[in-house]
Amino acid sequence: MLSPLTHNDPAQLGGYRLIARLGSGGMGTVYLARSDGGRTVALKTMHAGIAADADFRTRFRLETDAARIIGGHHGATVVDADPLAETPWLATEYVLGPPLDDAVSLSGPLPEASVRALGAALAGALAQLHGSDVVHRDLKPSNVMITAYGPKIIDFGIARAAGDDRLTRTGAAAGTPAFMSPEQATGQEHTPAGDVFALAGVLVFALTGHGPFGSGAPADLLYRVRYADPDLTGVPESLLPILTRCLSKDPGQRPTTSELAIQLHDGQGQFADHLPDTLLAEIARRAAEVWQYHPYRLPTPPDHALAEGIQNGSPRAMSRRKLLAVGGSSVLGLAAVGAGTWSWLRQDSTDPKAAPTAPSSPKWDLIWQMKTDYGISPRIPSAPLLLDNVVAVAESASSLQALDPKTGKTKWSDPDVYRFHQVATDGRQIYAIEYPFEETDPLAIGTVDLATGELKEPFIRLKDLRGRLFENQLLCATDSAVYVVGGRGRVSTDGFRGDQSWFLLSLDSRTGKELWTQPLPARPDKSERLHFLSAQVQGEHLVLVQQSADGRLRLVVRNARTGKSLWNRALDGKGPAFSRASLAVDENHVYPAAGELIALNLRDGKVAWRFEEGRSGAAYSPPSVKDGVVYAVEQVRGVISVRADTGKLRWAEKDRKDTTTKLDAPPVVGIKYVYSKSSSGLMAADIRSGVASRPFKAAGARYFTHESTKRLIALGDEYAAGYPLQ
Repeated sequence: MLSPLTHNDPAQLGGYRLIARLGSGGMGTVYLARSDGGRTVALKTMHAGIAADADFRTRFRLETDAARIIGGHHGATVVDADPLAETPWLATEYVLGPPLDDAVSLSGPLPEASVRALGAALAGALAQLHGSDVVHRDLKPSNVMITAYGPKIIDFGIARAAGDDRLTRTGAAAGTPAFMSPEQATGQEHTPAGDVFALAGVLVFALTGHGPFGSGAPADLLYRVRYADPDLTGVPESLLPILTRCLSKDPGQRPTTSELAIQLHDGQGQFADHLPDTLLAEIARRAAEVWQYHPYRLPTPPDHALAEGIQNGSPRAMSRRKLLAVGGSSVLGLAAVGAGTWSWLRQDSTDPKAAPTAPSSPKWDLIWQMKTDYGISPRIPSAPLLLDNVVAVAESASSLQALDPKTGKTKWSDPDVYRFHQVATDGRQIYAIEYPFEETDPLAIGTVDLATGELKEPFIRLKDLRGRLFENQLLCATDSAVYVVGGRGRVSTDGFRGDQSWFLLSLDSRTGKELWTQPLPARPDKSERLHFLSAQVQGEHLVLVQQSADGRLRLVVRNARTGKSLWNRALDGKGPAFSRASLAVDENHVYPAAGELIALNLRDGKVAWRFEEGRSGAAYSPPSVKDGVVYAVEQVRGVISVRADTGKLRWAEKDRKDTTTKLDAPPVVGIKYVYSKSSSGLMAADIRSGVASRPFKAAGARYFTHESTKRLIALGDEYAAGYPLQ
């Protein structure tokens, strides 16, 4: 995945021009880079903050040595390196293919023939390493790249000579818990047999889509690696004996890499002959992407001296040519350079005599941005928790961070709170399900200290429900109640179990008293779809989007005080489930995302009105509602404004320069403008007249209003950002 360069990334390093970021972690950053002669490489660097540490420099040198040992057949060829430079760097060939985890996500579990060829090749790669007395120590799906000519092992950041643990703290476990060997999990010496154990885990993942010890918190994974039997559900019977032996807790019982290669594959045919067509197409797409990608940089943060000159609005602080050169052609960079700055360069008139149909363009300077990650496969639609002085976003698939909505600075990052579908807010405080230590611990709910992120002593304990069930949900909260999905039964780490029982509950948010409980349908074994995708309370109505095990959606409205079902109906529409889960609700109506624009009576679900003034056959985005007005994006025409009581058109967007529309998210209603997405970026239409501004370049994200700080919050897959809200 190619990401833009940041404002302080160097233009080049070691004679290589930097094109994009490939990834960044605690040790350093990996870039896509190109030589003057056109050779494309992956260039790995060490963060300046640790480059002065002798141990880290030694580790970087060992990584370079290990990469050279494995060579270009089984790994990424080392092109150049300078571990002694002020910023140590390593340039290797850029591998044209996806990592194994992406390959499985794209194509599903791989056929047995593919995995046999994959396993034999990886065993050969490890044999070459082990023959030079080097062990990898962190073999996992994301470190195995799939090319048309065979797999390549990358990332030797913790590889080292067999028996050499000088760079590991005594008793510490270095590596990835889901694919560690039992001896590695206890901080013992990791031998070549440990790499064989990890390889077996990688092959189980390739065959089934899950690791042999499930998923979850690192402590749980380490416990299962050490003591639990591997879950080999879905592994073909012919491969069970060899993989079971590889996953033995006793290193002496595991086969050697040579034995493993012989038992897995007969060596017939080319590697590409064993790959699914979808995977071969993805390899080709990635090869083309490298040359089609246009480099750009993220904008300078507001506290940077350069940004200060821009935000002061002085056109003389920097020439237009230089300003545009700094911003590049970035999707996010132009949010600051090509949009907000464009406003003051253009010097729009603010004369009160100006016609009301020609509003000045809104400011669009990027105020802050933060790297975040909602997770590769979020289980509910992404949305921040918005409080007066806190915006909480998912830092990863299973952790939370709180940002200052005004500045974007991190207030705290996941000391106690896990799983985004197990937190909710009433606008004043955050509620969270406690992650218990024992499988038999009850489901417990407490509030989060907004200053530290620590979970306070739970005030709700439901003794007949299990807190360790990953599929528990905290749906929503009001100033008097929290609404929860809780289950009882045996804990599973890979989805629901068919013998579990599930319930929808309302709990008093002050006393913890159970107000009502309603049963929910059972889920089949290993189903991963949560019961609900969205929930909100409007007066005495609890409005839910309920998801069945097969993915069908229903709009369900219950009495919020009793839990009694008032009505439900299929949630029509052809859009993705997450888009259809986006509902607009006011005191009279529900406005579902159903492909058409329609209002349903909140009390009985009957059609109150259907918008009839649109273009024939036009589709609509999920709607928004505010102050008695419904807003939606109509295909081609853009934003429309409709009276909430009658469905009559107030205005349709005028002078829209970009006639393409994005219908996957609702328009965002600000103070002076209504914001919507297009192929060019973000549009802003005057809220009174519908006259559109020039499109502003902005990244693909979902947008949310934070009115108390006058911020427009953007939430993408890998970042959160704040803009002025007008």
